[in-house]
Amino acid sequence: MQGKILSPQLISGDDGKRYEYYKNDVINLDGKDLAVLTGSQVEFLSFDKRVAKSIYIIAENLNVSSILSADSIRSARLKALWGIGLLIFSFILFFNFIPYIGKIIAIVSFVLYSMAIYSVSKAAASKSLFKNYIKAVIISFFCFFIYFMLAPSGAPSTSGFIAMGLLGAMIILIAAIYLYEIHYELARLSGISLFLWSFWIFVVSVPFCFLLIMSLGFFVFFLPGFVGLIMSWMLLFLAWWRFGKVEKR
Repeated sequence: MQGKILSPQLISGDDGKRYEYYKNDVINLDGKDLAVLTGSQVEFLSFDKRVAKSIYIIAENLNVSSILSADSIRSARLKALWGIGLLIFSFILFFNFIPYIGKIIAIVSFVLYSMAIYSVSKAAASKSLFKNYIKAVIISFFCFFIYFMLAPSGAPSTSGFIAMGLLGAMIILIAAIYLYEIHYELARLSGISLFLWSFWIFVVSVPFCFLLIMSLGFFVFFLPGFVGLIMSWMLLFLAWWRFGKVEKR
């Protein structure tokens, strides 16, 4: 009999009936996540008219919406790769004086990467990963708010710059603590140390970018800040590219 996968537990048969099934009964799953195979055509046997056995996928239906909505490592990996790729692209657009398009792409990047972290936390049953991510995001946005909304217009005085710098440094330090926890847990779950390398390079590069924002020598701080961020994101991209499964510990 033939039918269509409705969910990771349910198949709709061509006879109009619905059949429950188990993952182990899918013969040619080949490590794929059932959550992203919704709508795929299958052949199966049924002996009690309610349970499908010996299921064989004959036509996959891997669509973007099912992959993005799935809480699986494969789905998280795809969302993270797209998110990081768009982030790098938006960063390049910003420095090529196309800031508005860059901001829109950066927002899309942030949403995709947030979905990726959430998917990993669900797949790994982690109670801390997504919470730490939200805390780091809130603190980071607060830091940017201070610099862009509360900083005096024009060139700041020496005392004003020192005060803003110290306050920003404290907030960055607090955010870095949660960022470290995020990257450490990703490295632990995946067994990929590149997550931590990406974090350390990012932490070193961010101060240069803030000095650049405060217009304290564009050419002096441009190269280390820009190159450092790109290198950090490239390592993060490579880490997610290698993220194939969650290690059980």
